[in-house]
Amino acid sequence: MDADFRPEPRLRLMGDTALLAPLRRAALRELAVMHQENVFDLPVYQRSLELETGERILCRRAGDQDFIEIIGARGGATDEAEVAPPAQPPRRDDEFYVIPECLARYDGLDSLQNTVPDGALAGWTLGLGAGVTIVAADAAGLPAYAGLPQAGIERAVGVFRLPGGAASGILYGREHIPDEVPFSVSCLVRLTAPLAYDYTFDARGVLNPIRPYLLRTDDGAAFVHDCPGALSPLIGFCSPYRNPNWEEDVTYPWSPWNDNYAADPDRLQGARRAGASCDGAPLLRGDSYRDAQGNPYPHPDGFVMGLQAAGVFVADGNRLLGARLSHFESQFGTAVPVSDPLEIGLWHHVVMTHALDGTVRLYVTRQDQAQGAAYAGTMPLCALDAACTYQASGVNAWTLRNGPGGEAIAAYRMNPAMDVALPRFFHYALSPAQAWLLSLEALSGLFVADDHEAAQALALGLTPIVIEKEVS
Repeated sequence: MDADFRPEPRLRLMGDTALLAPLRRAALRELAVMHQENVFDLPVYQRSLELETGERILCRRAGDQDFIEIIGARGGATDEAEVAPPAQPPRRDDEFYVIPECLARYDGLDSLQNTVPDGALAGWTLGLGAGVTIVAADAAGLPAYAGLPQAGIERAVGVFRLPGGAASGILYGREHIPDEVPFSVSCLVRLTAPLAYDYTFDARGVLNPIRPYLLRTDDGAAFVHDCPGALSPLIGFCSPYRNPNWEEDVTYPWSPWNDNYAADPDRLQGARRAGASCDGAPLLRGDSYRDAQGNPYPHPDGFVMGLQAAGVFVADGNRLLGARLSHFESQFGTAVPVSDPLEIGLWHHVVMTHALDGTVRLYVTRQDQAQGAAYAGTMPLCALDAACTYQASGVNAWTLRNGPGGEAIAAYRMNPAMDVALPRFFHYALSPAQAWLLSLEALSGLFVADDHEAAQALALGLTPIVIEKEVS
């Protein structure tokens, strides 16, 4: 093949991206050496190199596509030493790839029903917000997804366009992410605007005095959260969570409390006074927040409340975050994997896995030049609290209430504007090789069969290449 027309190599950084990124030039040199070694122009060829500092560079050719993996040194905080080699496209027309035990896949163009006919999630049909539209994948800059014509299998993949705001969201249903056991989710996402933290209580025309965050702790006494703290599920669920150990006397910057802030405070359970605000966060301060006596609002930083969450989330503008947290006040030592910023308007493929040992991994691959990276963290294999309300993915919008009359004391909406395609659900932790294969399916159109499709193709004499699951 003429080198001038060879596709850009697909690059994946496995480990600390800041440490591995400077090795890209060395990796490209190794790729050039591999091309020189491959004097017979074999369609499948590979070369590997281990550096003195412990990092490894793996270069492979599969057909017309080159692959590069730069893997961090063993023992690093985000070491991915067990990464399997990327899948190579089948060499013969009668071969096809299989990833077993996918419980749900939503193609979306012709039907909103789960395309997997058997298993725990069979028969489920998506619910869509009134503002969500669907367009064909190839009309949104994605491959045409030809399916497997040799077996009579077609794929009609659509893109769900979520506008953000009040009429957004995709409802998957509670059972898609199980309690207390491993799971994985994957999809394509293209953010069309950054996700901002919603500070405004629109119904009252003031700033929210109660602000929810994904709080974490190492000891049950000191709590931290990311700033500014915007969060919304890409695939998953989140809900405000009231710490049973917190209780505060609260007054509000509206009638009747703003007649005199010192008189007759409300008793609020589950939140506590904020010690400080994130940089740039607006404070409940100024003339509009004085009571009738001329006193300033006594809680300018407001109050913080926790969240419970499970799944992969859009976070703080244009990042992705993996989470599974229910009782933050007693689930110590969590480490949340957070991706580098995503480019707005560009497709990315994401896989989140949560393994039996608590390890959470995010695999994120860009569409352009297919640069991939992995991010690792640790979260408990927990069940979401019974108080959790399972809203649609793409929706983090709540009205918080207090008192016997259930008066609204805060309200917010953080619903990202984004395009989503090919959501998949597994009730086990996918391996790195399986995650890589799903990125090839999503970004290049490589056919990856689910179990029922594999059975159909096998019955016609085709040969499956099964990427088996690992013990999770």
